[in-house]
Amino acid sequence: MIWSFAALCAVAALGVRGPGLLRRTARSCDPGPRTMLALWTAATAAWVLSCATLLAVLAADLLGPSVKGVLAACVSLLQALERNHAGWGIAAGAALALAALLRLLWTAARQGRAGLSWRRTHHDGLLATAQRRRLHGQPVWLLETAEPGAYCVPGSRGGVVITRGALGVLTAPQARAVLAHERAHLRGRHHLVVAWARLLDRAFPGVPLFRAAAREVPVLVEWAADDHAVRAVGMRPLVHALGSLAGAAPAGAPQTLSIGGACPVERVRRQVRPPERCRPWRARARTWATAALVALPLVFTVASALAAVLIPHCQCAAG
Repeated sequence: MIWSFAALCAVAALGVRGPGLLRRTARSCDPGPRTMLALWTAATAAWVLSCATLLAVLAADLLGPSVKGVLAACVSLLQALERNHAGWGIAAGAALALAALLRLLWTAARQGRAGLSWRRTHHDGLLATAQRRRLHGQPVWLLETAEPGAYCVPGSRGGVVITRGALGVLTAPQARAVLAHERAHLRGRHHLVVAWARLLDRAFPGVPLFRAAAREVPVLVEWAADDHAVRAVGMRPLVHALGSLAGAAPAGAPQTLSIGGACPVERVRRQVRPPERCRPWRARARTWATAALVALPLVFTVASALAAVLIPHCQCAAG
């Protein structure tokens, strides 16, 4: 019981205070966008797994290990409801858990279907209107359109897409920076990371952790791809590519190198004036401390599950 209560408190604290903890870690030691992506993903996954484990422990306590235990628990629950309504809290919790699970599955199905439709539409459009070319040694889809743009389409038939208009305003180093940026998105499976954050926010819009992750993760994947492009080509080509595409884009067009993410002005400012970083040992210590706090709810829920299994067994053995 104590472990379950501690796990419940830790889950609530992570859901409410987790965004502030992660943002303070990013501001204080700036461990880098890839590390912050890992922390945000771990925090959301730990929250979901902790809730699922707590519900499993509750179900095990109520229903027992066998069909007979299930029937006995149902009968006991009905009797409690008839006598003094003591089981309404448990029934409401079970109904809430079932509703949350169904909402998550329904949201995942809708989002997955929309993503699959988007990829199929773009794959068919690329096959119909684009040409497969090699640009600076990399395969790309070249669109014969005057509007400057570059993005990536995940999937076996996708890849990096760049327009003829973009090639007209970019120099060779700038084009390599754009390609490196988009390749980083594909190699890092950034679309899956962003989809995970948005799925949880849409399924459970009242959780502050998920709301913050849906805002932070798309920005972090852009920063991570920018850093990869800088390591591959250099800072100046990337910054100039951002400026060239943003300046050449027509009014109302999205001013980013990819489908979505951070503001290009902020991305340029981040490369030109990188944030001050603390000493490596201090950054690692702060990062590991944050990771430990993020994992704490899951540790408590696992301990609660083990206690629910081991304590009755020990009592039976002692008897």
